Amino acid sequence: MTEIVGIIVDIVGSRRADDRAAVQASVHAMFREVDEIVAPVRPLWSTAGDEFQAMYSTVAEACVVTTLVRLAAADSETDVRFGIGRGQSHVVSGVADEVSIYDGSAWWAARRAIDTVHRLAGRTGPARTWAVDNDDEPADTNAALLLRDEIIGAMKPREARIARAMIGGQSQAQIAEAEGITQSAVSQSARRSGAATLVTVQSLWMGGRA
Repeated sequence: MTEIVGIIVDIVGSRRADDRAAVQASVHAMFREVDEIVAPVRPLWSTAGDEFQAMYSTVAEACVVTTLVRLAAADSETDVRFGIGRGQSHVVSGVADEVSIYDGSAWWAARRAIDTVHRLAGRTGPARTWAVDNDDEPADTNAALLLRDEIIGAMKPREARIARAMIGGQSQAQIAEAEGITQSAVSQSARRSGAATLVTVQSLWMGGRA
């Protein structure tokens, strides 16, 4: 067995979508773009229905990835939930490819995490992410994720694009040109929406990928 961090992803309200195939394709596209920033142990793959899985090396990397995907989703008609679980993983059938079935404590933890997100829905605002580290539910990590999801959930599409661009290292001048607004408007949006805070949070996670 190998210790990894597994993410279980599902689509919020997928049954109401007019084109479920297009929504599923958009989730794959979001993760492929993020793969260029944080290299996965194994990239996102579809499992059953509207559920997906992916593997990363650390919980911090999973937090970084889910932030970027949530921001991309906020600028689209797709909404997603995440269960993050750290533990052991192994293949129980097939080989390590698209048809493999994985098992182990990482996936039990990720399932427990996403079940918690479902239970939290409607009780703590737009909760979309939870983490389980082996048998522990780290309070500091989950508190940060809840606050992060609250910030992103309140963002308008442009605010989410600005946040994502800032996290990607673009200058305010570059963002202003892309959005067709002034640099001052970018700065005001970043402060008002919480994008500036998200940039700091992402930097802390990326600097401490434990």
